[in-house]
Amino acid sequence: MRISAGHNAGQKLKNARAGRLDIANWANRGFSLVEVLVAMTILAVGILGIATLTGTALKTSSYSQALTQAVNIAENRLEALRSVPFDNLELTDNLTARTDLLRACAGAAPTFNCVPTNTIDVQWSATDFTATGKMRFTWTYVVTYLDIDGNGVAAPSSDGAKRVDVTVAWTDLLWHATKNVRLTTIITRR
Repeated sequence: MRISAGHNAGQKLKNARAGRLDIANWANRGFSLVEVLVAMTILAVGILGIATLTGTALKTSSYSQALTQAVNIAENRLEALRSVPFDNLELTDNLTARTDLLRACAGAAPTFNCVPTNTIDVQWSATDFTATGKMRFTWTYVVTYLDIDGNGVAAPSSDGAKRVDVTVAWTDLLWHATKNVRLTTIITRR
């Protein structure tokens, strides 16, 4: 037995001089504290990166939902304004049967700014609730006379066209900033 033990010890020494590891011995020795700390640091950095991406994804998703809703509202408002008689688009109207089109307008030709008296509340997802559980959108529009005949004067009586810019605004709950979207159309005299 002494011979094999000496032979085994000699083989280990020979392997160590050659730079080879004794696999059986290496597997039993475990990890050092430094190796564990390095591995934990790498893992922590990876988890923090994923957590940051998750937060960014939530913000982007919330903004995308609000933007989609704002575009839908703007399209709806443009269609509603098409029901207003051409000559009344830029006039204050407190008596219309459509309460969603009540508005106060101010300005002088060729541009008028109109502010509807109503806001639009939309039920929102559970993560973005305001105190009332709804996201509030406001909308305004600008009517601009267009100079179609090129005479240098934009007049609806002779040109028969008005550009309508509808702007829908909201406060993004995650970014805490006012955002808006604007859609434009041209309405002509029928």
